[in-house]
Amino acid sequence: MPSLARHVARPPAALLAALAALSTHTPVAAQSDPFALPEGLTAQSVAQSAVPLLSEIVVDGKAGARMVTLAGSGDALAIDAQEARDAGLPVPEGASGPIRLASLKLYAWSFDPLRQRLTVQRFRTGENANLKDFAPRPRQASESTPLLALRIDYDLTATLSQSRSSAGGLLSSTLVYGNFALHGSARASTVPELGTPTILRLDTAARLAIPATGTAASLGDFVSAGSQSQRAVRMGGIQIASDFALRPDLVTLPLPAFSGDVAVPTTIDVLAGDQRYTLGDIEPGEFSVRNVPTQPGRGEASVILRDPLGREVVQTARFYVSDALLAPRTTGYAVNAGFVRRRYGFASNDYGQLAATAFVRRGLSPSLTAEASGEWTRGVGNGGLRGDFVLAKVALATIEGRVSSDSDTGRGTLLNIALESIGQKVGGSIRATLPSAGYRDVASRLGDEPPPRQYAAQVFYRLAPNTEFQVSYARQQFRVLPGPRPRDPLSEVMNANLRARLSSRATFFAGAGWRRSSSGSSWSVALGLSMRFGERTNTGLYTSYDDGRAAGSATFARDAIRDGEIGYRGAASISQGSHRVSGGLTWRDRRMLVDGQVEAVNGSVAARANARGTLLLAGGAVFARNQTGGSYALVRTGRVGGIPITRENQAVGVTNDRGLLLVQNIPAQATIKIDVDADRLPADALVRETTKMIRVPQRAVALVEIETTRFRPVLRQLRDTGGAVIATGTAVQFMPSGLTGIVGFDGLVEINAGAQDDRLMVGAPGNGCVAELTEAVLADESGAAITCRPVTIAEMESQAPTSAPKRARDGRTGKRTPALAARVTAP
Repeated sequence: MPSLARHVARPPAALLAALAALSTHTPVAAQSDPFALPEGLTAQSVAQSAVPLLSEIVVDGKAGARMVTLAGSGDALAIDAQEARDAGLPVPEGASGPIRLASLKLYAWSFDPLRQRLTVQRFRTGENANLKDFAPRPRQASESTPLLALRIDYDLTATLSQSRSSAGGLLSSTLVYGNFALHGSARASTVPELGTPTILRLDTAARLAIPATGTAASLGDFVSAGSQSQRAVRMGGIQIASDFALRPDLVTLPLPAFSGDVAVPTTIDVLAGDQRYTLGDIEPGEFSVRNVPTQPGRGEASVILRDPLGREVVQTARFYVSDALLAPRTTGYAVNAGFVRRRYGFASNDYGQLAATAFVRRGLSPSLTAEASGEWTRGVGNGGLRGDFVLAKVALATIEGRVSSDSDTGRGTLLNIALESIGQKVGGSIRATLPSAGYRDVASRLGDEPPPRQYAAQVFYRLAPNTEFQVSYARQQFRVLPGPRPRDPLSEVMNANLRARLSSRATFFAGAGWRRSSSGSSWSVALGLSMRFGERTNTGLYTSYDDGRAAGSATFARDAIRDGEIGYRGAASISQGSHRVSGGLTWRDRRMLVDGQVEAVNGSVAARANARGTLLLAGGAVFARNQTGGSYALVRTGRVGGIPITRENQAVGVTNDRGLLLVQNIPAQATIKIDVDADRLPADALVRETTKMIRVPQRAVALVEIETTRFRPVLRQLRDTGGAVIATGTAVQFMPSGLTGIVGFDGLVEINAGAQDDRLMVGAPGNGCVAELTEAVLADESGAAITCRPVTIAEMESQAPTSAPKRARDGRTGKRTPALAARVTAP
């Protein structure tokens, strides 16, 4: 605490003290005590002085780097405007000189004259504790150690019938390393379709993903990415496109948000749909709530504010959410260039002329997304603009216009308009695509039909949370082009469906449909009841009438959803002039899934067998799994087997005899925790740095190293070559593990025989000795002493200590001391 002398030491106070000293009638006393206070000068008089003084300033709990100048007292306390501005206080623009603290927009301030400390609490501006964001954030830094891996996905099928037998399958192989993948797939059949080879190549491509920018580049075969009205084509060439799946932390949709002001500390909750989220406390000032989770469509969300007195204020906002919109400043794009591939699935290599397509979408505001697109091939060019925008927060409208220029048909146009409004209770949409007679795109130029004129409408009504009625209508008008098989120019369909949840087990549905073409019309009706018994078993009864033909069927199934389970199913159906009975078995093993089916149709019997799964070659081992797709983590615990591993605190298995465990179903690009289950850790195992936060690229394999050793303690006495016991407290280093320890009483040292160390380095830098740890020495049950051979230990270099191993169930912790790295040279 500052003394009174410190107050006097300041220039104004010092001048006051000097004048008082000159006017005193006791010069001897003044000479004997040069720091004596004038008569009448007290701490209170100095504290209340209007003379400017320097003070420490603390803003929102953080002390300022510089002191500030204050003047006055109480509510009249003033601060220098520029110094206040430098300290972060909300000083009005253009203010200068002393400015009263009471005139500033501050939540609270106080001045301690004895400590000379000004404490200020500002109103928040929507940051730190006053910013509540539902967007996912990385929990902590993660690592990704990629492994070179070969993944082979297979789906093999064999069929046997009275007329013929066949076998075949799909085979897909991918060589992957981190974010790079080289992929190829093929199909084989002993009875190929007419005009197709026995072995048919499907796709070959190399893909590089760049998560930092959310971009992926492909070289080889791909399907063009474009806008909704751009018809996709298969190409062989290069594609560069945005891939939001590479950025799981990125919110790409404009979600509801709130902002406001509170004058006192307040508790905040959010109510969206039927979910209530407690967000905690906010401080006085501005607050902001972002990315409130909600269902697509129109809706409402509310913020509930509760002050310290328990009074509540509710703020409600309406919104419309759609996956057709992009969040502001979010951009999606694609560029495709290459040779158009024809007759995919019938020919391995049939590439046509060069073509290029591109599009770019940009979120301009929470309610407006704009798009531009274009495509080109020899003889035709096509381009368009599109806008998706929210109307009055209750509907989404789409308007798109396109123009084409074709060397044969001339100029053409296309208009695409749509309006949708989806709600929790009722919703619907209408859409129309209107191409002119001369409109052409890349697909039609290369042999496909021109885009048809299309009309579509849909409306639904939810009578109850699990009961919904829906009516839909669609009409397509095709242009009749000359050819051996002209298409019917008209297709018109109307459907009405009712789906009702009768109970927790039973669901009823009914449907009716009408369809019309240029050759006539027909109608149909269907009724069904499905029932579920537990997690695996379900049954169903169905009946239908379609254009004068009645049919009925019944099904029963018990699914195999977990490894080691066997599932079975049966079905029977009957219609006019036909009947069918079938049954099947499914066996799900961790390594593969096998399925078999037998059916009899009008007396003809056929059987089918199917096997599918994945073979993965990684880390010098081969793994078989029954599921394809997803990312993997290969956990390696040295050469120690039986170590229980968890993923996000859920058990996933134990390492094998080689210390390996393949963990599947890893979400791509997400931060995932891989850990050791300490409760089931073997008593003879020591595990260090057990928790690993990993991030695995799409369909890639990442290596997770968990340092593990066996703990098999052996006590041995150390003696030098003269037979003397090594002194107690001498440093010991185990090599090559690098673990360190000290010599105990009577020269005893504890050796972990399971660590596979082959020597002990004993002594301090400068000189010491080395003891060889052979298997014979460690297995000697007589407890004979170990001789330590003298050496010179040079270049001792301390390393940082590692974390302590996880405690085994017998209570040993295996605590480590800082390891030493050394080079041994003989004397």
